[in-house]
Amino acid sequence: MTLDGAPRRPPRSARITTLSLEALTALGAVAGVQGFLSGAFDPLVDQLREVLPFVDGRALPAAALGGLVALPQAGALLLGLRRHRLAPDAGLVVGVGLTAWVGMQLPLIGFTSPVQWAFLAVGVAEVVAALVWRRAR
Repeated sequence: MTLDGAPRRPPRSARITTLSLEALTALGAVAGVQGFLSGAFDPLVDQLREVLPFVDGRALPAAALGGLVALPQAGALLLGLRRHRLAPDAGLVVGVGLTAWVGMQLPLIGFTSPVQWAFLAVGVAEVVAALVWRRAR
């Protein structure tokens, strides 16, 4: 609430940043799913198989990326585009989830992938933007 009693509007930039990062991540994850399924990431699948013996083929990594990253990010994006009251909270949850997801992957696949570091930064930026958006509610 502002001093005159009017409801405070969230900073537009925090909302736009959060939604943009959700869109970027959802699209990137969909591209990653396609990369797994097409065989473009077979060297990564082989590398994963060395440390996670239950990974047998392309389907599990593709499903994990789609189910744990693409769908939640797209869902949070839709909430934000509809201006749902839970959109800032959803942005925070998916940002934390992305950061944790990538953080857990780094030791498994190595610390040299620029894509992993980029999406780790995206996750952290999404958390910060969503926190600013939430605080302004």
